[in-house]
Amino acid sequence: MGKNVIISVFDKSNLDVIAKFLINKKFTIYSTGGTSKFLRKINIPHKEITKYTKQKEILGGRVKTLHPKIFGGLLGTNAKDHKNDLKKEKIVEFDLLVANLYPFEETVKNTKTKSKIIEMIDIGGHSLIRAAVKNYEKTIPLINPRDYDYFIKNFPLKPILKKKFAIKAIDHITEYDYEISNWFKGKSLTKYPLRYGENPQQKASAIIDNNKFSQISGDKKLSYNNLLDIDAGVQLTYGFKTKSNICTIIKHGTPCGASLKKNQAESYLKALAGDPLSSFGGVIAFNQVLKKQTAKLLIKNFYEVVTAPEFEKEALKLLRERKNLRVIKVKKGLKNIEKKSFFGGTLIQDVNTKNSSVDTINGKNKLDKEKFGFFVNVLKNIKSNAIALFDQDSLVSQSGGQTSRVDALEICLRKFKYQSDVNKNKNLFLFSDAFFPFTDSLSIIKRQKIKIDIYAPMGSKNDSKICNYVKKHKLKFFKLSDRHFKH
Repeated sequence: MGKNVIISVFDKSNLDVIAKFLINKKFTIYSTGGTSKFLRKINIPHKEITKYTKQKEILGGRVKTLHPKIFGGLLGTNAKDHKNDLKKEKIVEFDLLVANLYPFEETVKNTKTKSKIIEMIDIGGHSLIRAAVKNYEKTIPLINPRDYDYFIKNFPLKPILKKKFAIKAIDHITEYDYEISNWFKGKSLTKYPLRYGENPQQKASAIIDNNKFSQISGDKKLSYNNLLDIDAGVQLTYGFKTKSNICTIIKHGTPCGASLKKNQAESYLKALAGDPLSSFGGVIAFNQVLKKQTAKLLIKNFYEVVTAPEFEKEALKLLRERKNLRVIKVKKGLKNIEKKSFFGGTLIQDVNTKNSSVDTINGKNKLDKEKFGFFVNVLKNIKSNAIALFDQDSLVSQSGGQTSRVDALEICLRKFKYQSDVNKNKNLFLFSDAFFPFTDSLSIIKRQKIKIDIYAPMGSKNDSKICNYVKKHKLKFFKLSDRHFKH
């Protein structure tokens, strides 16, 4: 007994191969306008869908397969009521659908003309595929020309292969809809090839939103680790609104330098002074147009990447002299959610954008609103347990990722003393991402021969002991309204 197939394809690659095979297997082919013309040229016998449905294509070809005689034939099962309806309405039952969609993604890449892009939103083909997927046990969807040979070799298909083709088909139209959705939202996504992941033994790729940033200089492409560091730099640098100049230096996803000053060059030099050893090979980020004076200074050191919203012409000229330096123009704007995979699926959460406030436990708060907000934003971007030490406008030392807050504190203070000329009269500001559960950390701070004001959230059952300790030993201590863990 013969079978029936609908062939409606934009991509006609290998169409002659599959069509000749189906004719040999006694399939009756039903086809649409463009595909029908192609089959006629290669002398493949078939029936035009318009003659079968007795409905001409309308709206310039926008409507040609959306008809009960088509979808009834694709969706009809062997159920008795289905069989009765199909017989009554003289509807052909289809066993196979060979279809693919208009090249929407390719069109978006090749033109900015809205009307041309809109016309590439496939309606009929998309609906045909979805119908076949729903009825895949009876109507097989074959949507990729590269699969024609596999289909031929395995014909007739076992149930497991029918399901395999259905999965490929639904994945295809899901990705297609995703591309359309991104275009309507103004997103332009590109698969970005990476040499490898965090390590050479790990395969990796990235999906890039071309509207978010662009590489405007540098011979090398960005790496997996570069992209993670750029993300950290963007979150830190753009995560705090100010008219002042922010400069941050990121190494291994952690700020090793961060500064807030009116002058950009001074901001860069202060950020660099925070940890000049760690800054080597890091990613550097600015929140304002990068000036020539700043570019002159930063090219004296080795960085992997420099990012800014814009670059002065002369600054860009200087940066382009460093062929291994990737220069990235970043559009201002932050992500709203962040995702991480875990063994059971995907974690999704809002980005930590909370603006914390401060209450006095003991002493007088010397930080104005801008400096306080900037320091908190730096703290947010250091791995827990996070300790960050600041002078009047810049990060001077930090430690994160330790399993003990005492260790993090001691490392932070040791780094500061190692790389800084300690001025006993200089007031420093120490921020902790979570509460001090015991007085041991406070005891370490008390022993320092430098002035340190402490900012930390509370919430421990030992809060009263902490308060009593800071007052007894005259430590300046201020309560943050929120904790800021970063795992």
